Amino acid sequence: MAPSLDPLLRPRTIAVIGATSRKESLGGKITARLFDAGFTGRVYLVNPKQESVRSTRCYKSVLDVPEKIDLALIIVPLAGVLQAVAECLKHGAKAICIITAGFGEIGAEGKALQEKLAAMCREAGARLLGPNCMGAVNNSPAVALDSTFSPSPTLSGPLGFASQSGSLGCAVINLCEERGIGFSQFVSIGNKVDVNENDLLEAWENDDEVPVITLYLESFADADQFLEIARRITPKKPIVLVKAGKTAAGAKAASSHTGALSAGDTGAEALCRQAGIIRADSIGEMLDAALILSRCPLPEGRRVAVLTNAGGPGILAADALAENGLELPPLAEETRSRLRAILRPDASLANPVDMVASAGPQQFRQCLEILLDDPNIDTVMTITVTPPLFCGVYETILEMLPAFRAAKKTAIAVAMAAEEFYGRARTIEGLPPVFHQPEDAAKALARVVAYAERRRLPQRTVRTIAQDDAAIAKLLAKQSARGGGYLPADDTFRVLEAAGLRVAPWALVDTPQDAVREARRIGYPVVLKANGEAIVHKSDIGGVALNIKDDAALEQAIATMRAKLAAAGHAPDTWNLFLQAFRPGGREVIIGSSRDDSYGPLVMFGLGGTFVEVLKDVKFGLTPTAREDAEEMVRSIRAIKILTGARGQAGVDLDPAIEAIEIVARLVREHSSIVELDVNPLLLYPEKGKAIAVDARIRVK
Repeated sequence: MAPSLDPLLRPRTIAVIGATSRKESLGGKITARLFDAGFTGRVYLVNPKQESVRSTRCYKSVLDVPEKIDLALIIVPLAGVLQAVAECLKHGAKAICIITAGFGEIGAEGKALQEKLAAMCREAGARLLGPNCMGAVNNSPAVALDSTFSPSPTLSGPLGFASQSGSLGCAVINLCEERGIGFSQFVSIGNKVDVNENDLLEAWENDDEVPVITLYLESFADADQFLEIARRITPKKPIVLVKAGKTAAGAKAASSHTGALSAGDTGAEALCRQAGIIRADSIGEMLDAALILSRCPLPEGRRVAVLTNAGGPGILAADALAENGLELPPLAEETRSRLRAILRPDASLANPVDMVASAGPQQFRQCLEILLDDPNIDTVMTITVTPPLFCGVYETILEMLPAFRAAKKTAIAVAMAAEEFYGRARTIEGLPPVFHQPEDAAKALARVVAYAERRRLPQRTVRTIAQDDAAIAKLLAKQSARGGGYLPADDTFRVLEAAGLRVAPWALVDTPQDAVREARRIGYPVVLKANGEAIVHKSDIGGVALNIKDDAALEQAIATMRAKLAAAGHAPDTWNLFLQAFRPGGREVIIGSSRDDSYGPLVMFGLGGTFVEVLKDVKFGLTPTAREDAEEMVRSIRAIKILTGARGQAGVDLDPAIEAIEIVARLVREHSSIVELDVNPLLLYPEKGKAIAVDARIRVK
């Protein structure tokens, strides 16, 4: 286990290397922020060229500081960083924060220097934040640490926030101030050569002062570790993530179906889904979800009631809620009766409830209380539009405030008001989540509802699957010794069988005579396939013949296939004949895997067959893969009704597909020489447990 982050996040002594009285410099800004925040420990300033800063003595060197240092802030020019770090470590500093830029972000030389600094800190048993970061904040009254150079101080609040971008961190501080939500801890991780998002997740996992974790990341330091830690945390507290870099413009080309389909953002999407992380598309959406998470109980379900004083916003809210998978159920008759007693006859008692423009603050409060009592409702969204005829938005929110505070259910507000309202409202203690538009509120609520549903599910565990690893390793090693590439068809099916997949009976032959003999052994009807390393998409060049029913048909199919492959440029000595039992019927699905530089082996599920890359109706998952992860992949493809039954066709049993995903995930996880794998198609049937793999490719590095 890595050393504690307490010296970084809860220091008692701080040395500022590069402190200065020049207000426009980073050293000056950080020094001022430390003092202005009211840090509860002791601060030592180091600058050989100044006697004092803010009436505090400056030491010529950190070696002159009279006591041991928990945290050293390095704010010196690049050329002086190495010496500064060495002196801090010599003096016994337990944590180093390097604000200075010019390291790995600018090239190989800078990367080599930051790796050297990281090695120095590891050897000394010290933690290193950065380099190229903007520092950290801990707003706990017991600490009161702000070592950043943000233009404005952070509001105190419930969020733990880690940012890979310092400048974006500054923007987040400003956005939080606009929304009236603050941080318990804020950490800019910069180039994260040591302290990274995984360290912070572990530090915040059991920290009651950090009830909501928010992250902005451009890359994962260790995706495996991140998944493991996040899976522990999300059943206890939410993690909201903005992961940049969705397009992956430089994604490498791949020859298999799975490799071609896995480019881009699939790894991050799978990680968030399997870890139970709330993924937001923007910083604003991250903070919107955090508002609800930090100020409301988790929703018990998807049922929402909308209360408004204007019809148009109510319709917009209804559309937005439905588009985000939420429900607007009919209100209970008792609820409608209670509403009818206090509203005008022309008010709408459907859901949304339109009180009409004449409704005043008291009616808003009364109706909110009534809707919160409705057993058919999990969340209430109020929409207050300005200018109402008889009241202001601010006064209406104040009147509803006791009902919001007392609510045992999720209750959020939309205030379609001038910006002046939000400036005043942020000062209200116990303010509910307030949004500018119903669309933003609906999207944030949907993310929170999905998290709440996931949190109520049992913890996911990865099953132990027995496989013949020795046999698999031997087959893979043989192909690696040949220089890698695609396994021969016979070895491919041997690997699948050793892994635990059921495959259609098969035989590899060279001559028509051998083919006839083996076809009789397997039993007609059979399938004939061309088998060669250079033949990837067999059906495109006439390399597949189906439903061959007798010897004569088989001999004719062989002759036809040889002619077609010759025309396609495949010499007879570059391929041979692969026979397999023909299994009619069944729904075709694909199960595959490819390796990602950041996420390791991914597994894939989707509709199979020749059009898999055209339809792109697939889902990816990370390994290790729990059964629940596999089932989620299967049931979340767009065309799931084709498998479960549509247009009068019976559905197929999905359990064999779920188990096959687990088998493939375990196979590629344990055997790192497998670069790509496609089982396409795996045939699924209505009969319980019936499934069979009829074609596959495995590429070995």
